[in-house]
Amino acid sequence: MLSHFFLMVLYALVVSLFFTLLWRRERKEQTRLFLQLFLGMVAGGLLVAWLMYPFPPGPPAPIP
Repeated sequence: MLSHFFLMVLYALVVSLFFTLLWRRERKEQTRLFLQLFLGMVAGGLLVAWLMYPFPPGPPAPIP
């Protein structure tokens, strides 16, 4: 079964690889940009998830 985390990492991997091959020619620059993009997207996703954790899921409860 695919988890949200696995899909987020897979998306970050594919997008980082695409933009790395599109924007850089030298291997060292490609490696550096790939790591920056990949780690930035994964860490950013985890940070947003952590910030949203205190808020309850779903619609608000009706006021009686």
